Amino acid sequence: MIGKIENQQFQMSVEPARGRQTPENDFGSMIKRGAARAVGFVAGGAKVAAALIPGGSFVSAVADLVATGVGAETGVGVGGDKWALLRAQERLQDEGLNNSLQLLALQRKMHEENQSYTATSNVMKTRHEMAKAAINNIR
Repeated sequence: MIGKIENQQFQMSVEPARGRQTPENDFGSMIKRGAARAVGFVAGGAKVAAALIPGGSFVSAVADLVATGVGAETGVGVGGDKWALLRAQERLQDEGLNNSLQLLALQRKMHEENQSYTATSNVMKTRHEMAKAAINNIR
C-alpha cells in the first residue's frame, strides 16, 4: 500500500565533513600515482646521470624542475607552485650564463694558445730559413 508522504516524519542530522578513510583505488587515481612514481624515478635517474655528462648541471636543473612541477594533488599532475617554477627558471638562466662565461673563457685561452703557437712556428721557420741560407752561401 502507498502511504501519504505528508504524514511521515523524517529525521536529518548534520555532521561536519570527514576526510576519506579508504584509499582511492579507482582507475584514474592508480594511473596518477603510477605516473608520479615514474616521473620521480626518471628525474632521479637523470640527476644521477647529470654528474657524468657534459652540461650535467642543466640536466640536473631540468630534473629538479620536473620533480617539483609534478604534484599539485597527491603528488600527481603537472602544475605545482608557480614561484618554484620561476625559481627553477631563474636557476636555469643563471647556469646558462655561467656556462656561457666558461665557454668564452675557454675560447679566449684557445685563441691565446693558437697565437703563441703561430708566433713560435713563425720564429722557428725564420731561423730555419736563415740557417739554410747561410749554409747555401758557404757552398
